[in-house]
Amino acid sequence: MRALLAALCLAAIPVQAAAEELRIGVLDYAGADYALSHWADTVQGLNAALPDHHFRLVALDMPALDAALAEGGLDFVITNPGHYAQLEYGHRISRIATTEGDAPVAGSLITTQDLDSLDDLSGKRLAVVSTEAFGGFRLIWGETTEVNPRLQSRIELVETGFPMQRVADAVLDGQADAGAMRACMLEQLQAEHPGRYDALRVFAQRDAGGSDCAVSTRIYPGWPFAKTEATPPDTAKQVALALLAMGGDTRWTVPVDYQPVHDLLRRLRIGPYARGPVSPGDVVEDYRDWLIALALALLFWAIYSVRIERRVRQRTRELDDSNHRLRLEMAERQRMEEAERQHRREIEHVARLSILGEMASSIAHELNQPLAAISGFAQGSLIRLQAGTMTAPEMQTAATRIAEQAERAATVIRRIRAFVRKREVQMQPLRPADLLRDSQALFAPAANRGGVSVAIDAPDNLPRVLADPIQMQQVLLNLVQNAIDAMQTTPPEDRRIEITLRADTTPKPGVTLRLRDHGTGMDPAALARFAEAFHTTKPDGIGLGLALSRSIVEAHGGTMQAGPPATGPGLVVTIWLPVAGNDLERKGADHDG
Repeated sequence: MRALLAALCLAAIPVQAAAEELRIGVLDYAGADYALSHWADTVQGLNAALPDHHFRLVALDMPALDAALAEGGLDFVITNPGHYAQLEYGHRISRIATTEGDAPVAGSLITTQDLDSLDDLSGKRLAVVSTEAFGGFRLIWGETTEVNPRLQSRIELVETGFPMQRVADAVLDGQADAGAMRACMLEQLQAEHPGRYDALRVFAQRDAGGSDCAVSTRIYPGWPFAKTEATPPDTAKQVALALLAMGGDTRWTVPVDYQPVHDLLRRLRIGPYARGPVSPGDVVEDYRDWLIALALALLFWAIYSVRIERRVRQRTRELDDSNHRLRLEMAERQRMEEAERQHRREIEHVARLSILGEMASSIAHELNQPLAAISGFAQGSLIRLQAGTMTAPEMQTAATRIAEQAERAATVIRRIRAFVRKREVQMQPLRPADLLRDSQALFAPAANRGGVSVAIDAPDNLPRVLADPIQMQQVLLNLVQNAIDAMQTTPPEDRRIEITLRADTTPKPGVTLRLRDHGTGMDPAALARFAEAFHTTKPDGIGLGLALSRSIVEAHGGTMQAGPPATGPGLVVTIWLPVAGNDLERKGADHDG
């Protein structure tokens, strides 16, 4: 018996040695051990059906498969449909059978997070084995182009490399928010390592076509069994018949239509449909509708531009005409404003002269006193000099007195000349008390001649106001002269004017001057027309003094009002002027005061 077995073995050795070895390259996407074991039934069936040939599986990744075909080192290829379409174009391989009943050719999106649809991938990290993988990337990428063409730019790809198990590990380890895997790969990992991969689930699910595996894409034709260009046709025919007659876990059928695969690759512009140098004809063919739309848009833009250009020119001419008219109007307005300012200065000058005219006798009396004193000192000195009784010290005393009285007269004249001189408005910060004291020197002679006493309450620590001193003196002189005129019939003992200065914060920081007389006052009708131009209660008045005074106050940003006093006869005129500058200037003014 042992001799018989030895003889059989010896007889078999020449047969095996004579058998032709045929190499079958198989795509390794989950590790070499898985690839060899998954397709072992097919190789065993072929070896049994074709004993004259010895079939051997070679597990290779995509670059290695491409290199082996380029070197002529393979006779047959088993790979995914997308890779097959690329090899068919690059190495002229052709399929002779297609798997039937194997795991569906589809993609599955896996995650541990709260993701439900493809849109939820926006802004997320997606782990993929490779951008060349068909079930592990391209099928998912094809679905995103249909859902939202912009979605791809919002997804960050994380390539893990083969085997595909690394995609699941990347999701579990937090390196990615989701992963793209071949259909049934997750179920296989969960069956082999339940404690490790049970936390993963498939989302964005679609109809699995009767399969127990969850899928996220449509199902494509199965893996092809293809012959290379160098494989003899008779050998390929024998292999095809053996595959179709084969049973077991992996069954084969006649080659099916791979058009859906080509449509996907064309849509993604990869594989045989990757774009190389683009000719003008290709651009026109691909973007004909867009080019037509662009041409129409350019035509519309040209017509619109011409129309707009004409309207711009027309509007420019109209604008130039309007600007010319506006410049003429502005020049005329400036001329009128300058004439109005000149007219106002003339009126103010006339008003000041009018005030001086009313106060002329008082001013003359004010000048007569120093002139009489000068004359008296001079005549007395001359008489004593002629008599020879005047000593040198007495002569010095008389000369000093004459000089003092001459300076007093000169001061009165200087004030009058400054008051009546024509001048431009000169705004400057002023202490209200100083302004009132300077004005008192002008209205005191008139008050004294009319037997009117003037009581002034003006603290020195009030904030400064921004004003023209001559104009404000004109306002004060006009008010005092009106008060003096209003008390002509008042008993001499009651003829008095009360002037007070106070800080006032209403409506904003300022200073209020109140002038109260004890004259005849005004009735309600006259008060309603207070400071109205050409309205006067004086028999010989022209009605410009108060109107001009109010316009001066308002030009200074202030207000002027009149009303009856709380008790007794007379009139109260109130002037409010704003404080000059900011709080720092005000504090400085208070400190200086």
